[in-house]
Amino acid sequence: MAAEKAVIRPLLFGVLNQQSAIRTAEYWNPVLRHISQATGIPLQLKMGPTVESTDGMMEREEFDLIFTNHNFQTKHDGKYRVLVRRSGAPSRSVFVVLEGSSLNNIRELDGLTVAFPSREAFLGYAVPRLALQDARVSVTEKFAGSQDGALAQLKAGQVHAAAVNSRFLEPYAQREKLSYRILHSSEPYPELPIVVHPRLPASQAAALKQALLSMREDPGAAGVLERTGCPGFEDATESDYDNVRKFYRASGQ
Repeated sequence: MAAEKAVIRPLLFGVLNQQSAIRTAEYWNPVLRHISQATGIPLQLKMGPTVESTDGMMEREEFDLIFTNHNFQTKHDGKYRVLVRRSGAPSRSVFVVLEGSSLNNIRELDGLTVAFPSREAFLGYAVPRLALQDARVSVTEKFAGSQDGALAQLKAGQVHAAAVNSRFLEPYAQREKLSYRILHSSEPYPELPIVVHPRLPASQAAALKQALLSMREDPGAAGVLERTGCPGFEDATESDYDNVRKFYRASGQ
């Protein structure tokens, strides 16, 4: 009976807080339902109300799988292993201003107010903060709680610029009719991975990986991908994220 109960217990699938809880659920729940149906392994979406709380859950190893790159920070590295990554071009950290702004480069941000998703955001804070330091620029920081939140503050004129993950910029701009310009762009970093805790049996991890990789070719997944805007998933390795690790180490994380 104990073994049977272990199989029935849903695996907790964590997601880094990049968007609102509602938008995150709209994106991930259909994907997780499809994977659960394809594998017979129940999955349950789980995240904290903030990036800090979600990272805390990861640090306590509460998730069986999680979509994040914060696991490559020194204090988390090795607790989870890369399973797959979301398909798509690499993402960059970008500083964005409204199209009509008089600002033309990040040096002109000195003394101004910039929106960031959170202190824990990799492309939304860690990378752009180092760019500001290298440019010897000091700004007033406003934390919006999510990528969309930072862009919303920019659109509302509450800040002079926003630093965000480029992946969220164009979808938000199209959805919210935001006209923008990019002041500065970082080097590319690979799409976020889904990482898995080593406690998962190898057979379960392999089944989940195969189902995720098959989504782009599976006619039964076509509707899910179309409705959510998910591009599917592709194979990934630990070494694909060496530049993320390198950055975290260089910045003391």
